[in-house]
Amino acid sequence: MQKKQEDIDALQEELKDLRDNDSLELQKAKEHNSRLDNEILALRQRVRSLDSERKKHMEQCEKSNSDSTNSNPAPLTLQDNLELHKRCKLDLEERECQIKQLQHKLQKLQSTYNDIEERNEELESILGETQNRTKEQVDLLQCEIAGLQRTIMNLEAELTEMAEQREMKEEMLALAQNESVDRRKMSELQQELEALKTKLKEVNKDFRSKEQENHNLHVKNEQLGREKHLQDNKVSELQSQCKKLQMQVNEQKSSGDVKQMYQQLQDKMKTLEMEREAMSSALTEHKKKCEILQRQFNEEMEEVRSLREENLQLRQEVTTARQDLQSKREENSRLRQELSRLQDQVSKPPSSGNKAETLSGDSLIQQQYEEIRQLRQDLHRVQNVCSSAEKELRYERDKNLDIKKQHILLQKENTKLTAELNQVKQKLSSMTATCTGLEVDLEQRHHVMKEMELELLKRNQTAKALSSWQEKLEHERCRAVEAEKMVLELEQQLRAAQHQVVLLETQNAERRQLEEELKKKRENEAKIRVQIQDEQLKRKILDQNLEELQLEIKALHEKEISLTQNNCALQLKLHQLESVRQHMNDEKMSTAAERTHLENTNQKLLEELSQVQEEKEQLHKEYDKLCKQLDDYIRKYNERQLRYKAKLSQVKEIHLSEVNQRDLRIKQLEMEVAFNRSQAEKEQQWIGRITSDNEHLNEEKRHLLDRITEYEASERNYKWKLLSVQNRADILDEENRQLQESLLQLYNQVASLERVLKKLQSLNLADITKVMSPECLLRPDAILNHSSSEIEPESSPVMSKVPDTTALVQSPEIPMTLSLSHSDTLEVGYLNVASPGVPVASLEPSVTPEPCTDSA
Repeated sequence: MQKKQEDIDALQEELKDLRDNDSLELQKAKEHNSRLDNEILALRQRVRSLDSERKKHMEQCEKSNSDSTNSNPAPLTLQDNLELHKRCKLDLEERECQIKQLQHKLQKLQSTYNDIEERNEELESILGETQNRTKEQVDLLQCEIAGLQRTIMNLEAELTEMAEQREMKEEMLALAQNESVDRRKMSELQQELEALKTKLKEVNKDFRSKEQENHNLHVKNEQLGREKHLQDNKVSELQSQCKKLQMQVNEQKSSGDVKQMYQQLQDKMKTLEMEREAMSSALTEHKKKCEILQRQFNEEMEEVRSLREENLQLRQEVTTARQDLQSKREENSRLRQELSRLQDQVSKPPSSGNKAETLSGDSLIQQQYEEIRQLRQDLHRVQNVCSSAEKELRYERDKNLDIKKQHILLQKENTKLTAELNQVKQKLSSMTATCTGLEVDLEQRHHVMKEMELELLKRNQTAKALSSWQEKLEHERCRAVEAEKMVLELEQQLRAAQHQVVLLETQNAERRQLEEELKKKRENEAKIRVQIQDEQLKRKILDQNLEELQLEIKALHEKEISLTQNNCALQLKLHQLESVRQHMNDEKMSTAAERTHLENTNQKLLEELSQVQEEKEQLHKEYDKLCKQLDDYIRKYNERQLRYKAKLSQVKEIHLSEVNQRDLRIKQLEMEVAFNRSQAEKEQQWIGRITSDNEHLNEEKRHLLDRITEYEASERNYKWKLLSVQNRADILDEENRQLQESLLQLYNQVASLERVLKKLQSLNLADITKVMSPECLLRPDAILNHSSSEIEPESSPVMSKVPDTTALVQSPEIPMTLSLSHSDTLEVGYLNVASPGVPVASLEPSVTPEPCTDSA
């Protein structure tokens, strides 16, 4: 109980840790959302700045276009516009493909997240169902055990009532009728006991199936260890890849955005490593718990074995007690024969009416009367001894009841352990599912990191291109300003030249020179205009790039909207999970504890597996040693029993030597006292019969004394009395014949038992375990009581011919030795013989040869 309370406290602590971890995870999710919000705001500001710059460029381009529209050729602008449109379309298609890929990846991540949540909910529901099922099974088993105990107690109460009813009946005819009724009731009780045995068989089958499930758990645990080793290798490979990526990122990080993304990735990696370490620690703790449960299970199995050994010893004592009863019944039959002889001697009348013969008859009658008084005194002594034997039997019954209660408690503990093992199985399965989900999440996160790095590289390239384009635009602006200045100067020069042409028409030579200069200037102007057109084309390209950036910004806005929607859905799910948490705190505590244990044991599984294998080998060796010690202990116990029997035989011989001075009747009564200590109920029945016979004999002797006094007066009355005595002798002869017939039946049943013993000797260990069910070990008295109730305990010379039972030879596979010891001096035989109507198959589980022990 203390261990269970400690386990409960540990589980509660683990639940608290789980709650803390869940709160930390929620805080992390909120922080992540806040970071995303900040990034979105920064992107919006950047988009606004780009829009403002684009507007400025557009205004400048419009101004330059308005100046250059007068002199621009149309075909060149059309061709340039077509080329620019093609390039813009290609760039737009590439950007759209990238956006679609990113959206597809986001959808995959969302689907995986939803699948993980659904799995967690399913696992929690399965855990609740399994716990309810185990509780229901435990309650059903407890109810069945309580019902069986009640039926057993009722049966014992009925048996005690039957025994009291038998004791209260005085007359022989009433006893015979009651015995027939008792036989019927015993048959009904046997049927009920058989039904109880079937129920106990089912319980044992359930116990074996649970042991097999425990074995399967161990196998699954080993498989989990191997899988965890593979997962550790995968994690190490992923770490190496992450390190490589970190090196690449360190080489490529130049801007502030890249640094922020790198820090975020590092934080994610740290969180993943922390989760992996927590899972390994949880695995180690879970494995320790499994080992503790295995040890407890082994200890309980050893206790069950010890209880079975005690049950076997009790059976041996019962068999010895029954053998003692048989010997006592034989002695009772001898006493009856002697009483019949005395009656015959008393019934012989004198041939003549002489007074001397009558005096001799009176003296004989007085001697017989004194002998009867001695017999009464002996009977009183026997009754006192029987009362003491009854007390001893009650004490032994109390012991048996205590042992049964202990056995029931052990069965309950076994059921609890099996329920806990089932819970551990379910927890292991859930943890394996969570581990697989975490591995999938790790892989997906690595893919996302790679994609984010590629996107960062592309963004860096685009940023560099934008910066270069901006520099080029600034250079082109400067050139455009210089070109405009040159145009103004040229216009002024043209005006001056026109004035000179109007004033100096005569100067043709100068005009020609001026015309040549004008041609040159016009050529320069054409060149400048071509440059302006190129600048306009470049400005258009920049505008297209700005439009692409605006499209990207719109996509980012859409992503923001989807993220906000996902956040709302996640918040709703979080509220739902919190409501579910309030109902499933206990289950989450257990799962959290196991999660921590699994996270802690990921790194130490291989070492622990090797240690466990070594411990298993050591346990196998210790088990072999314990089996050998048990064999030695049982052998020594049998030797002690033999010595004890030898001592008992010596004591009995000394007692017989002291009692040889008395009559044979007193010796037989003292032997009854020695053997009647095992079963007082049956002895009281036979003592009641003997007392009734003695009372009848005393009444007959009183009648005989009256008849002897009246013999002198009337010989006819004396003859009539002799006829009554002869009728009594005939009745006794008929009883002797019935006893001989019952002894013949006993002899036949002993022969059938010997055959059964031979069959048991020929059987293997597996067949013996199938035949000898544990129900027979628990209740061996059913068939014995049935057989003893049908057989009348009276002896005859035939019983001296009954052979002693031979010892069973046990196979070396059985860890316990079952042996029989010959008891020739005590003349002990088996009484656990079924009636001729009972088949042999029903006897096989109950016939278990055991060493005889005397309570005296």
